[in-house]
Parts: sequence; C-alpha cells; structure tokens
Amino acid sequence: MDNVKEMGEAPLGRLLVKFSLPAIAVMVVNGLYNFIDRIFIGHGMGTDALAAVTAGFPMMIIAMAVGALFSVGTSTLVSIAMGAGRRDEAKAVLGQGFAASLASSALVAALGWLFMDPILLAFGTTARIMPMAREYLGIIMIGFVFQITSMAVANSLRSQNRPRATMVSTISGTVLNAILAPLFIFAFHWGIAGAAWATVIAQAFGAALTLYYIQDHRSVLKIEASRLAPKAATIAAMLKLGVPIAVVNCLSLVMLVVANNAMTRLGGETALAVIGIVNAISMLLIFPIVGIAQGAQALWGYNYGAGKLDRVRSLAKLTLAWTSLLAVLFTAALELFARQLVAAFNPRDAALIALGSRGIAIFMLGFFTAGLQYTASMFFMSVGKAAQGGALYIARNIFTIAGMALLPLAMGLDGVFWTGPISDLLSTLLSVLLLAAGLKNLKPKPADALSETAETGPKAEPEEAMRDIPALEAEMEPVA
Repeated sequence: MDNVKEMGEAPLGRLLVKFSLPAIAVMVVNGLYNFIDRIFIGHGMGTDALAAVTAGFPMMIIAMAVGALFSVGTSTLVSIAMGAGRRDEAKAVLGQGFAASLASSALVAALGWLFMDPILLAFGTTARIMPMAREYLGIIMIGFVFQITSMAVANSLRSQNRPRATMVSTISGTVLNAILAPLFIFAFHWGIAGAAWATVIAQAFGAALTLYYIQDHRSVLKIEASRLAPKAATIAAMLKLGVPIAVVNCLSLVMLVVANNAMTRLGGETALAVIGIVNAISMLLIFPIVGIAQGAQALWGYNYGAGKLDRVRSLAKLTLAWTSLLAVLFTAALELFARQLVAAFNPRDAALIALGSRGIAIFMLGFFTAGLQYTASMFFMSVGKAAQGGALYIARNIFTIAGMALLPLAMGLDGVFWTGPISDLLSTLLSVLLLAAGLKNLKPKPADALSETAETGPKAEPEEAMRDIPALEAEMEPVA
C-alpha cells in the first residue's frame, strides 16, 4: 500500500496507534522535561527560583501564540492538500509557513528584549525575584526562533505518514535538555541561567533535526527556496485557521497573568511558585491526551480532504474513547498523590507542599473531562472548521479568566483553585453540543473544491493550485 494512501485505507485503530504513540512520546517527554526541569530548579535554587520561572512563563505563551498563527494553518492545509492529491500545493503552503514563522519569531524576541521589565512586572514578578526572572527570560527568548519555526513545519512530517521522524526530532532535543540542565545547574553552578541555556541549546538541536528530516530523501514535501515568498491567499488561509488558536494562547496568557497576580497578592512568592507547579503537573498529564488527538489530526485532515466522512466520524469516536479513559485515570492519580507530587519540587518547604497539594486537589477535580474537550477542539481544527475549534478553546479560557478574577474576591486563594473544575464543567457542556452537531452535519465540500481526484495526483502548477485555497476559506463556517 502507498505510504500516504495508507492514511485513507488502513484500519483506523492501527493507524491511530501508529500516529498517536510517537505524538504521545513527544508530548510526554516534553511534559516530563518541564516537570523535571522545575524539580532541578527547586532543588538547586529553592522556591524563589520556581517563582521566577513561573513569572517568565507567560512570555513563552506569547511565543506559542505567534507560532500557532502559522503552525496550525500550515499543518491543516498541508494535510487537506495531501489528502486531495495536490502535493505542489502542499509544498507551497509548507514553504510559506516556514518563512512567515521565521520572520515573526525574530519580531517577538526583539520586542520581548525591548520591553522585558514592564512585561515581567505585568506578569506578577516581585522585586525580590525580578533579577532571576530577568536573567532567565532574557536567555529563553533566544530560543523563540527555534521554537516557533519548528512548530510551523514539524506536523508536515505527520502529513507524509512519518510520525516517527517528528517524534525523534522532538524527543532528541528534550533528552538533550534534560541532560544539560542538571549539568549546567549543579556541575557548572550557572544557576537559573544554566536552566535557560539548556533549554535554548536543546531547542536549536531539535529544530535542526526537524529541518533535516523535512529535507531528507524520504520527504515528499521539502522546503524549497522558490516557494518561500508569501502569497496573500495562502497567508490568509493560514491565519484564518491559526488566529483562533493564537487567540486561545493569548487568553491563556491573560489567564496566567491574572492567576500570577492573584497568587502573588494573596500568598507572595510561595503562592506564585505553587501556580507554576500546578501548571507543570497539569501539562505533564494533559500531553498524552493531546498526543492522541494530535495523532488523529493528520488522519482527520487526510480523510476529510479525500471525502471519506465515515472514517472521519469513526476516528472521532475512537479518539474520544481513548482520551477520556486516560483523563479519568489521571484524575484519580492526582487526587491520591497530590502531596507527593508537590514535595518532589522542594521537599524542604512545608508551606509550599501544604498549599500546593491543596491547590492540585481542587484545581484538577474536573480533569477527567479533558479528553472530550481536546478531542472536540482538535477535530474541528483538523477539518478546517476554525471557528468551532477556536470557540471551544476560547470559551474555556474565558471561563477560567472570569473565575480567577472574581472567585478570589470571595474565596481568597481557594478561588483560584476552584476556577479549574468550574471552567471544565462549562467547557464540557459546550464541547458536547458542538461535537455532536459537527459530526452530524459534516460535509465533504473542501475535498471537492480542492481536488479532481485523490488518486491522480496534482494536475496544476503550484500557482494554479494556490488559487484554490479560498475555497477552503469558504468552508470555514462561523459557529451558529
């Protein structure tokens, strides 16, 4: 069976395992690094250093938001074009996505360095931890160019039925990071700067490996110099898909800023460190769930582009079952072992352990719904329904922001923690309604608009193929 055609013909269970396991491995390793890195920082430099890293983390969300502008659109358009048999179009999308992400990453880093102090103050940084936060963030921003460009092009490997290449490139960088961080912190005594440099070096290595795989002899989609120049229709189509996720990341930024400031105001540096620990643990556990949904992303896009709607619906049900099972198991583990998880970051700080374990036990009560939420949102983004997918992401962040702004007024620090399960419940209700309607009303028009036949391959020159992208935009219906 043809390596790419397999995505539309092989059994869905086997395909989802094939695509999900590498994605899960990537996500889990990334989550473990974030988790372990903070353990290194907590053990090596204490609670204040954990708070400083937490204060700088919202800037990384900004980088992710900028990366999402092009990574989501590039990935989705490439998958749909490949499913429709238009490889020239997919190459053009990939090249322009890479160029746009490279330019935007340089701009974000420049603005970050220029306005670093006001940014850190807005993120809840106190005078005591400002020097450490400034040192850490100043180095981390060097890595934005590697982070953002990798985001833009990595998923094109999955669209070529090469999920293992994505896994190897990402895991290699993360493993390098996990090796360098303790070496720089404990052996070289570079402190928080050592943790930051370990991250940047690992990001550069991972980005280089990703580009190597994209350009090697097995790749049917390469970044070509002749296809880097942006075209308005292509960039517009990318942004239409990417803006909702970028908005979500911006709302996540607002959520973190509100949470950081509330924690700092109500509990000082210890409380700020706690919200960083909660984030690290929740990211570690959400990543396997996202990995399954991300593994399904290229399969959804390919089969949708090929007009195989029954496979699209069946894959949605299978993905939902797998992600929901994991979410339930993780929620049980969190409630049972919250104290032990927090103690791993700094076993010497009793106040951190007491507040952190309470925070995790409350904030993560609704985590069992994460499978449904992420499956629904990823499904819509994968089939070009940016408005619906974005609405789910945006709604949860709005619920969380409102809760974190209002509940602490009556409940203190507990108000920040109770925001988690409340926003999960509201988001789940919305996800059920939209996903049920989306699966019922799914239509094959993008595939019809983009291809004459999925089997015959590209019939047009790249310039002609790119004229068809507005047909995709016409299918991105607003939420009713």
